[in-house]
Formats: sequence, structure tokens, C-alpha cells
Amino acid sequence: MKKILIIDEDTDWLSALKPFFERSGYHPSLANSYPEGFAILDKFQPDLIFLDIQPGNPNGQLLYKKIKGQDKYAHIPIVVTSHTADTMKICNADAFLKKPFQLSGLLHTLQHYL
Repeated sequence: MKKILIIDEDTDWLSALKPFFERSGYHPSLANSYPEGFAILDKFQPDLIFLDIQPGNPNGQLLYKKIKGQDKYAHIPIVVTSHTADTMKICNADAFLKKPFQLSGLLHTLQHYL
């Protein structure tokens, strides 16, 4: 079963995504802060990361760079979600989903990278 780490400060959104991923045959792990998401990496060893980056908050971009800057994590695809399309240009993400998005688009992106 492929493992997905979802990092998003919106706990309602996390609660909605967890059953969606489980029904789709994936094992999700949730983090509602950037430090918590980074702390989970070693223990969980995800196959893919969904990372929400909020406009005006540099912490998501810093976490993206921190993950991609370490050899042991650099191979993990990161799908960035955000309310602004400029975010993808800023962090050069593997993939980008602009919020709000359809869950079918989320599943398609997930299947592409796994």
C-alpha cells in the first residue's frame, strides 16, 4: 500500500482527505503544521507528499526546500497545493494543484506520480 503524507494547516480539509485516500487504496498520514510534517518523514517514509503552501507564509516554501535539499528525501514527489498559481513557480514543485480542486484531479495527479 503506497503511503502519502499530507501537510496542511486546515484540519477540516485533512479530515476530509484521509477517508478519500483510504477508500482509494492508499495509506495517508496527516500533519497540520510544517514542523510536524517534517518530523513524520523519517518514521513514515512516504511515497508522495501533498504540501499546502499558503500565500504570504514562507514556511511551506522553506519546508519544500528542506525536503528536496536532503538526499534521503529528494526522490519523494511533492505535490504542492495552494490558492495561488504563483506558488508553483516559487518552489518549482513536481506538480501543483490550485485550490479549490476536484478530488478526481487529486487522484489523477496521485496516480501519475505513484
